[in-house]
Amino acid sequence: MTEAAAAPTPMNIATISAGFEKGDFLVREEQGNRVYFDFFEEAFNYIANKGYARMSREDEKHWVDLMNVIHDSVKGGMKYNTGTLLMVLSRPMDSTKPPKAE
Repeated sequence: MTEAAAAPTPMNIATISAGFEKGDFLVREEQGNRVYFDFFEEAFNYIANKGYARMSREDEKHWVDLMNVIHDSVKGGMKYNTGTLLMVLSRPMDSTKPPKAE
């Protein structure tokens, strides 16, 4: 394996989760943007049109496991309903532009 292949690259992640009152499916993306949908296909197409693609099964499993550890580490449980995580997607960051200020 070359050093370049092993080097992590900056990326944004987005998730699709289920189990909410506002809509059956929730897309969480960069900068805390949350969008609810009634159908999975709508949620998937919305985030795919923004340039996100599903991670490899191995990478997705890593992120799901990591998020479960993070949620479990919150004393007293998460403040909000996290739903059931269905899918993790990613999009490479544009390294030519500085990150947006919040």
